[in-house]
Amino acid sequence: MKKPVIMNLGVAVVIVALAGGCQIGGPSDQELIDTTMAGWKDALLAQDLDKLMPIYSENYVSTRGGGKDSVREFMTNVFNAGYLDNAKVNLEGAKTKIEEDKAEFGPVEVITDTGTYILEYKLQKEDGTWLIVSSEMHEQ
Repeated sequence: MKKPVIMNLGVAVVIVALAGGCQIGGPSDQELIDTTMAGWKDALLAQDLDKLMPIYSENYVSTRGGGKDSVREFMTNVFNAGYLDNAKVNLEGAKTKIEEDKAEFGPVEVITDTGTYILEYKLQKEDGTWLIVSSEMHEQ
């Protein structure tokens, strides 16, 4: 007699949780993308290649045709030249558009001593992790 009551109570809890917007099963894709891009920002400002590069997919292709190795080389030169020593990164205005396992994220504003740059990113979900697969940069 007690078993059906307990099962009914369990079902009721699940229904209330779903109706109330509680998540069951982990973070949303939006939350995962926000975490990826916050990690990108932190690694960029810390000028830490070891933390930055895992955020880029092995399938990364830039608008200029370069791959992940070109990102590493470019960022190494940027860090060594001190271009990001006083940089600020603004993610607050960025919007995310998600379609299945692909997403667009931007604009991201990077303010440096040499100018302000606007970046747009494309991400892809690979093995449950959102990684950058493409980026585009414009000088403002």
